[in-house]
Amino acid sequence: MRRTLSLFAAASLVGAGFAAAPAAAATTTGIDLQPENTQQTIDGFGYSAAFQRTHRLNLLSDEKKAEATELLLGDSGVDPSILRLGIGGQSTPPYDWMLSIQPTDPGGPEAEPDYQWDGYDNGQVWFAQAAEAAGVEYIYGNAWTAPGYMKTNNSPANGGTLCGLSGTTCASGDWTDAYADYLVAWADFYKQEGVDIDGIAFANEPDYTSTYESMRLTPAQAAEFTKTLGPVADAAGYDVLCCESFGWNQGKNYHSAILEDAEAAQWIDVLTAHSYASRSDSPFETDKSLWMSEWAASVAGLTQFNANWDGAPAAGSDGIRLVDHMMDSLTLGGATGYLWWLGVSQGGSGSLMVVDVENDTYTVGARLWGMAAFSRFVRPDSVRFDAVHALAGVKVAAFDNADGTRVVQLLNNGTTAVSTDIDLDRQPTAYLNDQTHHLEAVDGIATTADGVTALQLPARSLVTLVLEPDAPSGEGIPIEATVPESTEPGSLAMTVADFGEGVTLAEATNAGDRLRFEGALPEVSVTDSRNADQAGAGGWAVSGQSSDFTAGDVAVGAEHLGWTPKVLDPRPGVTAGASVATTLGAGPGLVEPASLASAGSEGRFGSTAMSADLFLEVPVDTAPGTYRGTVTVSLFPVD
Repeated sequence: MRRTLSLFAAASLVGAGFAAAPAAAATTTGIDLQPENTQQTIDGFGYSAAFQRTHRLNLLSDEKKAEATELLLGDSGVDPSILRLGIGGQSTPPYDWMLSIQPTDPGGPEAEPDYQWDGYDNGQVWFAQAAEAAGVEYIYGNAWTAPGYMKTNNSPANGGTLCGLSGTTCASGDWTDAYADYLVAWADFYKQEGVDIDGIAFANEPDYTSTYESMRLTPAQAAEFTKTLGPVADAAGYDVLCCESFGWNQGKNYHSAILEDAEAAQWIDVLTAHSYASRSDSPFETDKSLWMSEWAASVAGLTQFNANWDGAPAAGSDGIRLVDHMMDSLTLGGATGYLWWLGVSQGGSGSLMVVDVENDTYTVGARLWGMAAFSRFVRPDSVRFDAVHALAGVKVAAFDNADGTRVVQLLNNGTTAVSTDIDLDRQPTAYLNDQTHHLEAVDGIATTADGVTALQLPARSLVTLVLEPDAPSGEGIPIEATVPESTEPGSLAMTVADFGEGVTLAEATNAGDRLRFEGALPEVSVTDSRNADQAGAGGWAVSGQSSDFTAGDVAVGAEHLGWTPKVLDPRPGVTAGASVATTLGAGPGLVEPASLASAGSEGRFGSTAMSADLFLEVPVDTAPGTYRGTVTVSLFPVD
């Protein structure tokens, strides 16, 4: 609920799947959600744009390219949160090769670099710019190899090792420092193009030799180079990712080598491995981010693109097989991030989409919608929690997003429909992926009554349940802020229409470049009477967020409102939120939700009163008028 510059005061605990009602008798459901048993925090989902694949997309007509790009990046399509770019190592750029930013030897590892930047980078720059504009949160570069002149085999393909690492002998010298600088230079070039690169991966499948771009590294050599790249990347503001091993279990050898070396471990931010040589269905204990960073089901022998959700058994690239692999990677492998191989390609590819440049068209595979079921609804910083069941052929993964949205993924691998129920006490939206539905909201799959949701899961399908958080309860407290004519003293008046009283702020202080109005947030009270079974080990949190203030066609942004929260009856276990400065005070203002107060298990019980000192700061040349907006204060339980 939003009103004209209103303050929302929530009087009872609310949140996705929670209620503050007295405890009821336990209900047994076919699927038992256990949000108190939390697992990994999710970083996101995405795919790669390497090997000139987005160059092919760029050759479509403007209309078709825009449509395809929206499906790959937009919130009506995949809406990915991670994008993996390729860092080229080749000296020439035919299709399916990645041109290096330094194609030829500059004269040895100590010579002045001779970087050559074309602003296109194998067709990736424009797509990375589109990804940045679409809100993709993490973009990283992955080198398949160092340039050939830096390696023991003097070739960007067929393996070979970076010169200068332990066990290598190269007449050209030690290239480790030069390679580290080269990788950072690549990322810096993207910054010139308006793309913020978040991280750098210096190897791809270092335990596999291929006829395309490849470079071999042992786990010990990977740890060794991490200590070279780490300080250089960190100084430039980039994460380090390693090691994109050919298999999940094989990757654990690289992870262990790095983490067991204290110097290397301090520089690594994300541990990565692929799922070819071994499936990503077993855990690796670490407090680092852990990504399944590449897999594509077999497309061997396929000459045409397989767009099926569930085709012939030999068609390993079906959409349902992608989802099955993703479910195992998340629930068994403990992955915090999941990346499919390619977002777009051509021909008989296992990508999410293929383009046909000659006919100016594209084809979307069911894999795209399987990926979208996760990437669109399970957002970064969501937390996976346990979901217990004994349903044959069914896999379940459950998540709570940071905004309170609960998402439950239900994969029925069986050939018959499954009837069951789940402990969701409010009606979720059910999205269906199967051979005839592509992430479509479908009625009748989930039906909520008497605090339980009955489910009808179609055969060979993925059902995605999305439960929005409860709307905050409480009444709006209208407030008005009037900016006077510049010849009159400033004042701010607040009228609490629904509560029969008003709040008048002191006259504005003219601070030279701004007018500052001060006042107090009306008292907000939280009463928590939940028993221990309901609350568990959690507490509650209250946050506030402001809309823009408007007077006719003139707006003053929410960043101009700040506050200093306070707990009116302090006690152990209850904490007031941090003060939030306005944009004129070098702060963010209340544009995003900011903490008013929070309580842990020790302090949550009973009634707690809180308030905040409010301050509105506007430029002295702000147009006169009465500005109205909305401040919403919301209360949510914390597990």
